Amino acid sequence: MDDVERNFNAEIGRRVRVARAQAKLTQELLARKAGLTRGSITNIESGAQAPPPYRLVRLASALGVKPADLLPGLQEPGHEGELPDYLADTVASWTSVVERRARNGQV
Repeated sequence: MDDVERNFNAEIGRRVRVARAQAKLTQELLARKAGLTRGSITNIESGAQAPPPYRLVRLASALGVKPADLLPGLQEPGHEGELPDYLADTVASWTSVVERRARNGQV
């Protein structure tokens, strides 16, 4: 894992941690609501584990936020032009899917 990917994963983890705190959930309760283990939540929040898109959607649902709220934007300071193409394509693709589902009331 390179520094860009590590920083990206760390930012996702930070956003999950902040959303969990705002929802007043423990890691254990979030894990149960999202169908994950507490260890997975710990790893995601620390940036050691990047959640695959389906887990990101489950986490967002359990936290009462949109999946896109847990993803760093590509134009945020410190992220512009830094993501490898394969990561940028993945983020753009999932952001598009989530936005389309949100418009259709599916998220």
